[in-house]
Amino acid sequence: MTLREAFTSEYMENLKKMTLQLKTETTAGGGRRKSRAKGQSVEFSDFRNYVAGDSIKNIDWKSYGRLDKLFIKLFMEERQANVNLIPDTSGSMGFGDKKLQAQLLCACLTYMFMLNMDRINIYPLNTAPLTDLTSPSRIGQAVDYLDRLEFAGGGSLIQQIRPLALRQGTCIIISDFFTDDNKTELFKLLAYKKQRIHAVTLLDKTELAPESGEDVTLEDSENLAQMPLTPDKAALRRYKEALDRHLADIANGVKRAQGQFCLAPSDVRIMQIIRQLVQ
Repeated sequence: MTLREAFTSEYMENLKKMTLQLKTETTAGGGRRKSRAKGQSVEFSDFRNYVAGDSIKNIDWKSYGRLDKLFIKLFMEERQANVNLIPDTSGSMGFGDKKLQAQLLCACLTYMFMLNMDRINIYPLNTAPLTDLTSPSRIGQAVDYLDRLEFAGGGSLIQQIRPLALRQGTCIIISDFFTDDNKTELFKLLAYKKQRIHAVTLLDKTELAPESGEDVTLEDSENLAQMPLTPDKAALRRYKEALDRHLADIANGVKRAQGQFCLAPSDVRIMQIIRQLVQ
Protein backbone atom coordinates (compact mmCIF):
# COMPACT_ATOMS: atom_id res chain seq x y z
CA MET A 1 0.00 0.00 0.00
CA THR A 2 1.23 3.49 -0.84
CA LEU A 3 0.91 6.55 1.37
CA ARG A 4 -1.52 8.09 -1.14
CA GLU A 5 -3.78 5.04 -0.70
CA ALA A 6 -3.45 5.03 3.10
CA PHE A 7 -3.96 8.76 3.69
CA THR A 8 -7.68 8.80 3.02
CA SER A 9 -10.36 11.46 3.38
CA GLU A 10 -11.51 9.56 6.49
CA TYR A 11 -8.10 10.16 8.05
CA MET A 12 -8.35 13.84 7.23
CA GLU A 13 -11.82 14.16 8.75
CA ASN A 14 -10.69 12.43 11.97
CA LEU A 15 -7.64 14.69 12.18
CA LYS A 16 -9.84 17.77 11.98
CA LYS A 17 -11.53 16.63 15.22
CA MET A 18 -8.25 16.42 17.14
CA THR A 19 -6.41 19.34 18.69
CA LEU A 20 -2.62 19.36 18.83
CA GLN A 21 -1.44 20.44 22.25
CA LEU A 22 2.28 19.86 21.83
CA LYS A 23 4.46 22.28 23.76
CA THR A 24 5.80 24.47 21.00
CA GLU A 25 7.92 27.56 20.52
CA THR A 26 5.85 30.16 18.69
CA THR A 27 6.34 33.48 16.96
CA ALA A 28 3.88 36.22 16.12
CA GLY A 29 2.30 35.50 12.78
CA GLY A 30 -0.69 34.13 10.98
CA GLY A 31 -1.17 31.01 13.05
CA ARG A 32 -4.22 29.96 15.04
CA ARG A 33 -2.57 29.38 18.41
CA LYS A 34 -3.82 31.89 20.96
CA SER A 35 -1.29 33.76 23.06
CA ARG A 36 -1.76 35.87 26.16
CA ALA A 37 0.21 38.55 24.38
CA LYS A 38 -1.95 41.30 22.93
CA GLY A 39 -1.77 41.75 19.19
CA GLN A 40 -3.79 42.69 16.12
CA SER A 41 -5.90 39.62 15.34
CA VAL A 42 -9.68 39.77 15.02
CA GLU A 43 -10.41 38.02 18.33
CA PHE A 44 -11.34 40.54 21.03
CA SER A 45 -9.64 40.15 24.40
CA ASP A 46 -10.05 43.19 26.70
CA PHE A 47 -10.11 47.01 27.09
CA ARG A 48 -7.63 49.45 28.55
CA ASN A 49 -7.53 53.22 28.95
CA TYR A 50 -6.38 55.26 25.97
CA VAL A 51 -2.93 56.84 26.33
CA ALA A 52 -1.20 59.34 24.08
CA GLY A 53 0.33 57.64 21.06
CA ASP A 54 -2.27 54.85 20.73
CA SER A 55 -3.75 54.35 17.29
CA ILE A 56 -7.21 55.91 16.99
CA LYS A 57 -8.38 52.95 14.90
CA ASN A 58 -8.45 50.82 18.07
CA ILE A 59 -10.58 53.28 20.07
CA ASP A 60 -13.93 51.87 21.14
CA TRP A 61 -16.23 54.74 20.10
CA LYS A 62 -19.35 53.09 21.53
CA SER A 63 -17.79 53.16 25.02
CA TYR A 64 -16.80 56.79 24.47
CA GLY A 65 -20.41 57.68 23.61
CA ARG A 66 -21.69 56.01 26.78
CA LEU A 67 -18.96 56.92 29.27
CA ASP A 68 -17.29 59.97 27.72
CA LYS A 69 -13.91 58.23 28.16
CA LEU A 70 -11.53 56.78 25.61
CA PHE A 71 -10.80 53.05 25.72
CA ILE A 72 -8.58 50.93 23.47
CA LYS A 73 -9.71 47.50 22.28
CA LEU A 74 -7.19 44.73 22.89
CA PHE A 75 -7.10 41.61 20.75
CA MET A 76 -5.68 38.15 21.34
CA GLU A 77 -2.42 37.77 19.42
CA GLU A 78 -2.24 34.79 17.13
CA ARG A 79 0.96 32.80 17.24
CA GLN A 80 2.58 30.48 14.74
CA ALA A 81 4.68 27.45 15.66
CA ASN A 82 7.70 26.29 13.69
CA VAL A 83 7.53 22.49 13.44
CA ASN A 84 10.44 20.44 12.09
CA LEU A 85 9.61 16.84 11.16
CA ILE A 86 12.65 14.56 10.76
CA PRO A 87 11.70 11.13 9.38
CA ASP A 88 14.62 8.70 9.41
CA THR A 89 14.83 7.30 5.87
CA SER A 90 17.73 4.92 6.45
CA GLY A 91 17.54 1.30 5.32
CA SER A 92 16.46 -0.14 8.65
CA MET A 93 13.33 2.03 8.56
CA GLY A 94 12.27 0.18 5.41
CA PHE A 95 11.83 -3.05 7.38
CA GLY A 96 8.34 -4.45 7.88
CA ASP A 97 5.62 -1.84 8.24
CA LYS A 98 7.89 0.95 9.48
CA LYS A 99 8.20 2.81 6.18
CA LEU A 100 4.47 3.30 5.60
CA GLN A 101 3.87 4.01 9.28
CA ALA A 102 6.56 6.74 9.28
CA GLN A 103 5.16 8.28 6.08
CA LEU A 104 1.60 8.18 7.38
CA LEU A 105 2.53 9.67 10.74
CA CYS A 106 4.38 12.51 8.99
CA ALA A 107 1.40 13.17 6.71
CA CYS A 108 -1.06 13.23 9.63
CA LEU A 109 1.10 15.54 11.74
CA THR A 110 1.72 17.82 8.75
CA TYR A 111 -2.00 18.14 8.10
CA MET A 112 -2.83 18.80 11.76
CA PHE A 113 -0.21 21.53 12.03
CA MET A 114 -1.42 22.97 8.73
CA LEU A 115 -4.91 23.25 10.23
CA ASN A 116 -3.32 25.43 12.93
CA MET A 117 -1.65 27.51 10.20
CA ASP A 118 1.71 26.58 11.74
CA ARG A 119 4.88 26.46 9.62
CA ILE A 120 5.96 22.88 8.90
CA ASN A 121 9.35 21.81 7.55
CA ILE A 122 10.08 18.18 6.60
CA TYR A 123 13.73 17.13 6.74
CA PRO A 124 14.13 13.48 5.65
CA LEU A 125 17.68 12.20 6.04
CA ASN A 126 19.72 12.09 2.82
CA THR A 127 16.97 13.96 0.93
CA ALA A 128 16.27 17.58 -0.01
CA PRO A 129 13.74 19.02 2.48
CA LEU A 130 10.25 20.34 1.90
CA THR A 131 9.86 23.56 3.89
CA ASP A 132 7.50 26.42 4.71
CA LEU A 133 4.24 24.49 4.56
CA THR A 134 1.49 26.51 6.24
CA SER A 135 -1.75 26.04 4.31
CA PRO A 136 -3.92 22.87 4.35
CA SER A 137 -4.24 23.33 0.59
CA ARG A 138 -0.65 22.03 0.27
CA ILE A 139 -1.34 18.68 1.94
CA GLY A 140 -1.45 16.97 -1.48
CA GLN A 141 2.05 18.24 -2.25
CA ALA A 142 3.29 17.02 1.13
CA VAL A 143 1.73 13.55 0.68
CA ASP A 144 3.25 13.15 -2.80
CA TYR A 145 6.64 14.24 -1.42
CA LEU A 146 6.48 11.77 1.47
CA ASP A 147 5.25 8.99 -0.82
CA ARG A 148 8.35 9.35 -3.01
CA LEU A 149 10.85 9.04 -0.15
CA GLU A 150 13.35 6.21 -0.49
CA PHE A 151 14.37 4.34 2.64
CA ALA A 152 17.90 3.10 2.02
CA GLY A 153 21.48 3.44 3.21
CA GLY A 154 22.67 4.31 6.67
CA GLY A 155 24.97 6.64 8.53
CA SER A 156 25.01 8.78 11.62
CA LEU A 157 21.92 10.74 12.65
CA ILE A 158 24.15 13.28 14.36
CA GLN A 159 26.25 13.86 11.23
CA GLN A 160 23.15 14.28 9.08
CA ILE A 161 21.27 16.55 11.49
CA ARG A 162 24.23 18.78 12.41
CA PRO A 163 24.25 20.81 9.14
CA LEU A 164 20.45 21.29 9.05
CA ALA A 165 19.36 24.92 9.42
CA LEU A 166 16.44 24.15 11.72
CA ARG A 167 14.22 27.04 12.73
CA GLN A 168 13.72 27.35 16.47
CA GLY A 169 10.64 25.40 17.42
CA THR A 170 9.37 21.87 17.86
CA CYS A 171 11.24 18.91 16.41
CA ILE A 172 9.54 15.53 15.94
CA ILE A 173 12.11 12.92 14.96
CA ILE A 174 10.70 9.57 13.77
CA SER A 175 13.25 6.77 13.81
CA ASP A 176 14.12 3.32 15.11
CA PHE A 177 17.43 4.90 16.26
CA PHE A 178 19.35 1.81 15.11
CA THR A 179 22.61 3.72 14.74
CA ASP A 180 25.83 3.91 16.71
CA ASP A 181 25.07 7.51 17.71
CA ASN A 182 25.31 8.43 21.35
CA LYS A 183 21.66 9.17 22.08
CA THR A 184 22.45 11.79 24.73
CA GLU A 185 24.66 13.66 22.23
CA LEU A 186 22.01 13.36 19.51
CA PHE A 187 19.30 15.01 21.58
CA LYS A 188 21.75 17.50 23.06
CA LEU A 189 22.48 18.60 19.47
CA LEU A 190 18.77 19.15 18.78
CA ALA A 191 18.39 21.05 22.06
CA TYR A 192 21.39 23.22 21.07
CA LYS A 193 19.51 24.01 17.86
CA LYS A 194 16.70 25.31 20.12
CA GLN A 195 14.32 22.45 19.46
CA ARG A 196 11.62 21.15 21.77
CA ILE A 197 12.11 17.43 21.09
CA HIS A 198 9.61 14.62 20.58
CA ALA A 199 11.38 11.32 19.83
CA VAL A 200 9.00 8.85 18.20
CA THR A 201 10.70 5.46 18.34
CA LEU A 202 9.12 3.41 15.57
CA LEU A 203 9.70 -0.35 15.70
CA ASP A 204 8.17 -3.24 13.79
CA LYS A 205 6.19 -5.76 15.84
CA THR A 206 8.74 -8.49 15.04
CA GLU A 207 11.54 -6.25 16.33
CA LEU A 208 9.67 -5.76 19.58
CA ALA A 209 8.71 -9.41 20.05
CA PRO A 210 10.63 -11.87 17.82
CA GLU A 211 9.66 -15.54 18.00
CA SER A 212 11.82 -18.63 18.26
CA GLY A 213 12.15 -20.81 15.18
CA GLU A 214 14.61 -22.31 12.71
CA ASP A 215 18.16 -21.10 12.13
CA VAL A 216 18.25 -17.87 10.15
CA THR A 217 20.80 -15.52 8.64
CA LEU A 218 20.28 -11.90 9.61
CA GLU A 219 21.32 -9.17 7.17
CA ASP A 220 21.89 -5.55 8.16
CA SER A 221 19.74 -3.53 5.74
CA GLU A 222 22.15 -0.58 5.91
CA ASN A 223 25.63 -2.14 5.56
CA LEU A 224 24.55 -5.60 4.27
CA ALA A 225 26.58 -7.41 6.95
CA GLN A 226 25.29 -10.92 7.65
CA MET A 227 25.16 -12.97 10.85
CA PRO A 228 23.85 -16.52 11.38
CA LEU A 229 21.49 -16.88 14.34
CA THR A 230 19.66 -19.65 16.15
CA PRO A 231 16.63 -17.90 17.69
CA ASP A 232 16.35 -20.09 20.78
CA LYS A 233 15.21 -18.93 24.22
CA ALA A 234 18.69 -17.83 25.30
CA ALA A 235 19.20 -15.75 22.13
CA LEU A 236 15.78 -14.18 22.46
CA ARG A 237 16.48 -13.29 26.09
CA ARG A 238 19.75 -11.58 25.13
CA TYR A 239 17.94 -9.77 22.34
CA LYS A 240 15.25 -8.54 24.74
CA GLU A 241 17.90 -7.27 27.14
CA ALA A 242 19.68 -5.43 24.32
CA LEU A 243 16.39 -3.93 23.10
CA ASP A 244 15.53 -2.75 26.61
CA ARG A 245 18.94 -1.03 26.87
CA HIS A 246 18.38 0.57 23.45
CA LEU A 247 15.00 1.99 24.45
CA ALA A 248 16.35 3.14 27.81
CA ASP A 249 19.20 4.99 26.09
CA ILE A 250 16.71 6.84 23.89
CA ALA A 251 14.34 7.65 26.75
CA ASN A 252 17.16 8.86 29.02
CA GLY A 253 18.74 10.96 26.26
CA VAL A 254 15.42 12.65 25.50
CA LYS A 255 14.73 13.25 29.18
CA ARG A 256 18.10 14.97 29.66
CA ALA A 257 17.18 17.28 26.76
CA GLN A 258 13.79 17.92 28.43
CA GLY A 259 11.97 16.29 25.54
CA GLN A 260 9.35 13.57 25.17
CA PHE A 261 9.90 9.88 24.40
CA CYS A 262 7.18 8.00 22.52
CA LEU A 263 7.38 4.28 21.68
CA ALA A 264 5.37 3.57 18.53
CA PRO A 265 5.00 -0.07 17.41
CA SER A 266 4.32 -0.14 13.68
CA ASP A 267 1.10 -2.12 14.12
CA VAL A 268 -0.44 0.51 16.43
CA ARG A 269 -2.99 2.85 14.89
CA ILE A 270 -1.67 6.28 13.96
CA MET A 271 -4.30 8.03 16.08
CA GLN A 272 -3.01 6.24 19.18
CA ILE A 273 0.53 7.49 18.48
CA ILE A 274 -0.72 11.05 18.00
CA ARG A 275 -2.65 10.84 21.28
CA GLN A 276 0.61 9.86 23.02
CA LEU A 277 2.24 12.98 21.59
CA VAL A 278 -0.51 15.34 22.73
CA GLN A 279 -0.87 14.02 26.28
